[in-house]
Amino acid sequence: MIATPTFPDLSALVVDESLYIRRIVRDMFMRVGIKRVLEAPDGAEALGVLAESKPDLTIIDWDLAILSGEEFIRLARTPATSPCPTVPIILMLAQPRRNVVDRAISLGVNEIIAKPFSPKTLWSRLDEVINRPRPYSQVKSLLRPTPRMAGSLKAMA
Repeated sequence: MIATPTFPDLSALVVDESLYIRRIVRDMFMRVGIKRVLEAPDGAEALGVLAESKPDLTIIDWDLAILSGEEFIRLARTPATSPCPTVPIILMLAQPRRNVVDRAISLGVNEIIAKPFSPKTLWSRLDEVINRPRPYSQVKSLLRPTPRMAGSLKAMA
């Protein structure tokens, strides 16, 4: 059996309209040692938390009220408006359509995860953003992680 990975001394921001989803993701984070978990129900509040707390990573849903996941990612990846434009962003999608995935990648998400997902799937994305971070490059006004080599892309789980 593979041991549960650990990511101690990290803080995470979980953004989802559903309190239930936020609590499930919080529990998954706690199981790998991430004890400082911040939560926001929408993109506007998430931007405030990002500015105030500067978490080590963010996991956000695409479909949010007030400020959508797309708008949050754009603002978070714009160096002129973001307190931490290189924060790793894991995007949660209930319906991972190709056009949305392509749009999210062009905005600069680090990883994409399809709902519902298992702890193992989340941990593999954490491993990617924490233990194998990609350098960022500026494309127009956005900072984006450089693409992976074509042979190393992981399928969404």
